[in-house]
Amino acid sequence: MKMKLIISGIMLTLLCLLGGCDDKLEVQQAYDFSLTSWYLQKTISPDETVEIRLTLNRSGNYEEAGYQIGYIQMEGSGEVYDKKKVYLVNREMQPLDSIAELDDSDPCRQVFTLFYHNRSSKNAEIKFVIADNFHQERELDISFQSETETDMEL
Repeated sequence: MKMKLIISGIMLTLLCLLGGCDDKLEVQQAYDFSLTSWYLQKTISPDETVEIRLTLNRSGNYEEAGYQIGYIQMEGSGEVYDKKKVYLVNREMQPLDSIAELDDSDPCRQVFTLFYHNRSSKNAEIKFVIADNFHQERELDISFQSETETDMEL
């Protein structure tokens, strides 16, 4: 009787172990991410160019993940370009890995520099949009107060 209980216990344990196994390997593909900027000046003059240092912070690394970046000029008028003077087109996305001098030595923290050249005497507001190939999207708003409008207030 004791032997039957031991064998039944072993069989029940094996059944639970084998029944709980799944031969499918689950790989997380879509990781959360954010776009941040380093310190930026508050004001901008007409025809001035500002360096915008951006960092894509990823909570994990999936090798097949791809990112695209774009911008929307919300207020004012200007141009955005990278270190090789390749211009981004307003309201169009382009692959992040096409940005000149993208530092991707750490796959979870990619740093790159864009420049904004102001073409207006008004305040400038830019919305950067970054999206991955899993349809996740993040935005970063950057604004500069026009020095000409600041002078008028005084």
